[in-house]
Amino acid sequence: MSMEILQCKNCSTVIAVANDCIRVTMKERHGIFLKCVNLAEVEREYRDPSFSILATDVKCVACQAFLGYKIQRVEDPAIEFPKEGQFVMFLHQLDAAFQVHANDAAPP
Repeated sequence: MSMEILQCKNCSTVIAVANDCIRVTMKERHGIFLKCVNLAEVEREYRDPSFSILATDVKCVACQAFLGYKIQRVEDPAIEFPKEGQFVMFLHQLDAAFQVHANDAAPP
């Protein structure tokens, strides 16, 4: 089994595993991820009144590039995606870095 690693396009910091992308939306510009790493949440909040979603900006911890949003609260239970705690990432800000294979030996 192999996993494709996604990295920040600006600085190559690892951000996510492609398998954690559960949905691609909005003309394939956004990906909804279950988990992401190496992100800092910005205090600025974004509220979408039409969908009753509260989110915070997330940026790369290394280069501070704005990469997407973390969903903090979804007030409308009818909304299927995204859910609280998930990440909406801008796919144009991420690059496929490399693949990790399950049978690869761990580095010493």
